[in-house]
Amino acid sequence: MEAEIYCAYGNGKVGRVVLAAAAKHLTPVVLELGGKSPVATRRIIAGKWGGNNGQACVSPDYIITTKDYAPKLVDALKTELKNFYGDDQLNSKDLSRIVSSNHFARLTKLLDDDKVSGKIVHGGQRDESNLKIAPTILLDVPEDSLIMTEEIFGPLLPILTLLKK
Repeated sequence: MEAEIYCAYGNGKVGRVVLAAAAKHLTPVVLELGGKSPVATRRIIAGKWGGNNGQACVSPDYIITTKDYAPKLVDALKTELKNFYGDDQLNSKDLSRIVSSNHFARLTKLLDDDKVSGKIVHGGQRDESNLKIAPTILLDVPEDSLIMTEEIFGPLLPILTLLKK
């Protein structure tokens, strides 16, 4: 028996695979595809890390702020993360696990990218055996890096800075 309709959630790569399979049988498809989701705000902790450790389609992918404000923003985020998760954020009982070992490996690849590995200003700790990654803030990552060109879907939050006009 063939499916009457395909429903899939994921990124553009997943969408292409599902559409190709469905096209062979002219089966209707419903796709919810994630993408880059920038935010420019001071209150992002709940939106990024409070919603399943960044593993939600509506979770912000990056913040845009001015160079002058970035240090204040980073300090405020660090303070609030400490208030919420404590000193040992990686082992906090409130920190969600990464959904699978494959997804953990994908997030690790984003962090280990030569273009961004030196840009971590908070977090970055990982525990592969428990599939946990601490809330991680990165500052001024290149726009052509993997973390900026692919959906993150995890606890990694780049901050891009602009010159004030």
